[in-house]
Amino acid sequence: MLARRSEARVALDIPFRGERDYVHSTDLFAALDGLAGSFMGPGAYLKTLSLRRQAHHQIAARFQPEPDAFGTFVFAAPEWTVEGWLVENPAPITRRIAFDEAAIAQHAVCGQGRVFLQSPVTGYSPFEQLIVLFKMLCAQRHPGRWLFTSIALERPLSKRAMLSVSHTQLVLGRMVEATLYQNGLPAGRMQMVQPAAGGLA
Repeated sequence: MLARRSEARVALDIPFRGERDYVHSTDLFAALDGLAGSFMGPGAYLKTLSLRRQAHHQIAARFQPEPDAFGTFVFAAPEWTVEGWLVENPAPITRRIAFDEAAIAQHAVCGQGRVFLQSPVTGYSPFEQLIVLFKMLCAQRHPGRWLFTSIALERPLSKRAMLSVSHTQLVLGRMVEATLYQNGLPAGRMQMVQPAAGGLA
């Protein structure tokens, strides 16, 4: 069964978010995290997600190497992992949803090199909350546009956890790496980049 599934090409129904004309990392994360359970069974989750460029059309997940992939991911279950590739299709995206980042930001507490929430923000996923916290953390280094490039989780994100991000290092003046925490315990790493032109998703 695993061999047959590795040949699968799974269409991901992902909308545009707000006024963006590219696929947002929060929607990719949600779609893939949901797919992990159906692909690998109970207890599976999206362990890593890395994006190389923006995608502007419909997305599919593949489980065999794709030279034209704009991103990669890994599903993790208790005893095994599965690697996947993200490819862009010619079909246009016709749906659009709202995303009020300010509703999360107004609950955030900022310190030097750290941004955190004292409690979860109702109506937003943990990853949506982390993205806003991380953008605020990056803005401490440089103002302007910051784009998600990767996340690597040590365990699934909890809807009930207190989330925080702490600065780890600045690479070449335009990439920030941070450690993310759930309830004060390290839970993974994230990266964002400030693009010189164009950008990632």
